Amino acid sequence: MTMIEKFVDFVHALPADSAQSVEATLAQIMESYSDKYELTPDQLAEMQKRMAEENPEYSSKEAITAIFGKPFSA
Repeated sequence: MTMIEKFVDFVHALPADSAQSVEATLAQIMESYSDKYELTPDQLAEMQKRMAEENPEYSSKEAITAIFGKPFSA
């Protein structure tokens, strides 16, 4: 019996509400592996360019506060 088969048997033996919880968790895991979250070639190139900068610039605490609406603690 494969691990997948054991998993399916395990889930089938659970009460319905517990099985739904496991199914929801598995769905989230599966979604995290989808292409939906992969960077485009342009995004990847931009990220690599920025990571290679010797003196990167960062947002000020005020700019972060303006975006998120609450103080950014140091």
